[in-house]
Amino acid sequence: MREARRFIHNTILLTATSLLMRLLAMSFQVYLTRRIGAAGIGLFELLMSVYGLATALAISGVRLSTTRLVLEVSVRHRCSRSGIMKLCLRYALCLGLGAGALLYALSGPVAALWLDEPQLEPCLRVLAYSLPCLAASSCLNGLFSAQRQAGRMAVIQVLEFSFHMALTFCALAVFSPATPARACLLLVCCSCLSDLFSAAMAALFYHRERPGRDKTPLFLVGDLLRIAVPDAVGSWVRSGLVSAKHILIPKGLRRCGASAEGALATYGVIQGMVMPVLGFPSALLGTVSGLLVPEIAESHAKGQTARLFSIMQRVLHLTLLFSFFSSALLLVYGGELGRLLYKSAEAETYIRLLSPLVPLMYLDTAVDGMLKGMGLQTASMRINILDAAISLMLVWQLIPRVGIGGYLFTIYVSETLNFLLSFRRLRKQAGLWLPFYRSVLAPVMASMCAMFLPRLVLSAFCTARPLWAAAASGVLYYLLLRMLGSVTRQDVQWFLGIFRENPAKKAGATGGC
Repeated sequence: MREARRFIHNTILLTATSLLMRLLAMSFQVYLTRRIGAAGIGLFELLMSVYGLATALAISGVRLSTTRLVLEVSVRHRCSRSGIMKLCLRYALCLGLGAGALLYALSGPVAALWLDEPQLEPCLRVLAYSLPCLAASSCLNGLFSAQRQAGRMAVIQVLEFSFHMALTFCALAVFSPATPARACLLLVCCSCLSDLFSAAMAALFYHRERPGRDKTPLFLVGDLLRIAVPDAVGSWVRSGLVSAKHILIPKGLRRCGASAEGALATYGVIQGMVMPVLGFPSALLGTVSGLLVPEIAESHAKGQTARLFSIMQRVLHLTLLFSFFSSALLLVYGGELGRLLYKSAEAETYIRLLSPLVPLMYLDTAVDGMLKGMGLQTASMRINILDAAISLMLVWQLIPRVGIGGYLFTIYVSETLNFLLSFRRLRKQAGLWLPFYRSVLAPVMASMCAMFLPRLVLSAFCTARPLWAAAASGVLYYLLLRMLGSVTRQDVQWFLGIFRENPAKKAGATGGC
């Protein structure tokens, strides 16, 4: 039970941090939207699509390989942790420096030929300097994750984002850019400095551990590459396909008849406004997915099959309960949210159109963490590459013909395919199953009733006070789950028991979840 308690404690800490950061990020995104407009957001998101590919080259496989190597070698007692970290840091810096040099050298052709925006060349050159910092931070965060040091990760995330926001506010206030391209240059300069700040904070926390002077264990290079290379290569290929897809979206919209500014604005609304709203409730699940990797990796390495199965089954069940409620919440209140945040009718429409995808998106996040924790990163890589390739083909063929509807259809196909293939692989490997009524049917019925009953009974109140109505829906949802048997007394006792220290059982705790 101690492992379960530690897991939940770390989950709560990182979830609170993630919720705070997402709330700040959404407020920050609203501020940027009002300062540089939807077209400026679209141009920045287009720039980030290329930067995402460069980031994949710099950090892919770094955090996962560090976490798993530290855990697996610690279990086998083959060498010291400081020696492992020296090896992982050298690997990370090689990737980061190489990716940074490549992005800097190709910034001109990429801006002119790929993005059709030559004025973005200085932005790409500035971003190249941040890649070594990202690689080092990813490696150190992998160590903190393996050590279950959620507090350190939370402090670094909060300080980094606070520094980034403050720097951006000051830069936009002082320089007041006149064009979207100049605004993007300011934003990437602030981002680069915040990445440097984050790497310095992570290095400071690591230095406080007083790492030893052990030699680099070169005999572990094979183990490192065995873990890192499949994840890295898959991420490189997938990121390349995803970047190509995002580059083709504005081009396809222009071919369908939209103006250059209109295409960037529509792209900016979906990628820069709607997708962050859809992902906001998943702060809990993103945290759980990240913490699942070391938990599952350790249980898998020790052969604790029962604990492994119990962790995965409970997390998937809770993910379904949470995601169905989030989907219904966005479907019913997405319009009010879009108007409140962005004052945009387009954002309101797209939030509601994409809200049914939320359960698949959140489940896929949890399943992906489980696959990586079990060492199935190669299978995950193949699924992600296939998903990205199909999405690219659909974007290329549909958007020039049917416009933005083709992109929405592509998002639905992509999310559905990725989840189905990933869950099929996990079920085949772990023999995982979930009761249909308790995990799917009952939560769907409860979420629909919890959302629509208050609006039917108290329609005037719900329209005037949507926040209070949403809170009332949450309470009603829990009560309906208890009535329908989706949440049992044993589930509640298990969750509450995690926070109670039982001396009688402490010595004999087996770590079952």
